[in-house]
Amino acid sequence: QDYSSRGPGPGLAWIPELRLLEVAWAGRLQLLELTAGLKERFLLLSLHNKLRSKVQPPAANMQRMDWSEKLAQLAQERAASCLAGALPRPPHHTQHVGWNTQLLPAGAASFAAVVELWFSEGRSYDYHAAQCLENTTCSHYTQLVWATSSRLGCGKHACIAGQERREAFVCAYSPGGNWEMNGKTIIPYKKGAWCSLCTSGCSGCFKSWDHSGGLCEVPRNPCRMSCRNDGRLNMSTCHCDCLPGYTGRYCQVKCSIQCLHGRFREEECSCLCDIGYGGAECGSESAPRGPRTPGSWVVASGVPLCGSLDFFNPRLSKGHPNPLHPVSGRVRAWQGVGGLPIFSIGYIQL
Repeated sequence: QDYSSRGPGPGLAWIPELRLLEVAWAGRLQLLELTAGLKERFLLLSLHNKLRSKVQPPAANMQRMDWSEKLAQLAQERAASCLAGALPRPPHHTQHVGWNTQLLPAGAASFAAVVELWFSEGRSYDYHAAQCLENTTCSHYTQLVWATSSRLGCGKHACIAGQERREAFVCAYSPGGNWEMNGKTIIPYKKGAWCSLCTSGCSGCFKSWDHSGGLCEVPRNPCRMSCRNDGRLNMSTCHCDCLPGYTGRYCQVKCSIQCLHGRFREEECSCLCDIGYGGAECGSESAPRGPRTPGSWVVASGVPLCGSLDFFNPRLSKGHPNPLHPVSGRVRAWQGVGGLPIFSIGYIQL
């Protein structure tokens, strides 16, 4: 029906509110798209650096990549063309740009999976011969691991042609790689110990939390480490401040226990209980038997880990926050039947 000649009427009074709701939802959708885009950028950058630090043979001069908005705009422009036509013109003073592109059926793969696909071409690359194996392609791989490519930007676009739906994936790199000499592509990086050939301007060596690989970088991270599970690196102490539920030097251990009467082993998520206490969290009181004479030290020996010998002062009051005497030593662990350690309590007269 045609409502153009009628007033709003009670049945159509909700139309202005609906339009306001549409505007509000449009704003929220734009925010969600922006958030998703930022997450994907972080993922792609992290993935590139992770893969670059896994090359074999190891790279001595592989640089750490940073995200470039200018390159991302170029990549998005090329993806929007569905990989047809001329290459986008880089901005003035921009160094040579290298490209990795892929056109796949829509929904066939995520962007991260496409990057992994490019890296998998490395299985077809002979480093010592500096060439791909016969009847194979590996130019995506060589650009991805080109040592001096230090800036990255990526974009994607849905391409529709009739009934055919495809998705274009594009990453732009600067300085670009895949340089040739006498008609032959040169090796993408120099092999050697990680970071052993970093230049003076990139003398830092960035390593992941598990110390794997190594990427040359501007020494902005003097700790040369990173924290896992959203932990925050304290640059002054080179210590990770972990979120609740995580521990370890790199926040790599998921842990939620509390040591009520004992020391916490953060790398193992376990407790070393004070004398007289036991249980997973040292909450069970189990005082040792036998007389305690004045002026004596209680010795707990046969501890399974490294045969450590700890001295405890029985004169300290119950509930003291740190009942351990600072002296410690090493003993050879006594073993019983089946190789199991024997735990014994003794006294040393002072």
